[in-house]
Amino acid sequence: MKKDEFTFEELRELALAQNVDDSKTTIGIWAKLNGFSKKRKQKDNKVYTVYIKMNNDKLNSINNYD
Repeated sequence: MKKDEFTFEELRELALAQNVDDSKTTIGIWAKLNGFSKKRKQKDNKVYTVYIKMNNDKLNSINNYD
């Protein structure tokens, strides 16, 4: 099973493995360029941010004009 949701720390590890600078801004830009979408979730009255990997099927079906 593939994981779709990542915390910032997990995303940071993925970015650092690809030699991205260790700053929130560059990691955020890297995430957006690599198909991650940012979403805020609430659990136990605490709001936190998760990053969701958009798969290519969803991205391609959005602009399918056939």
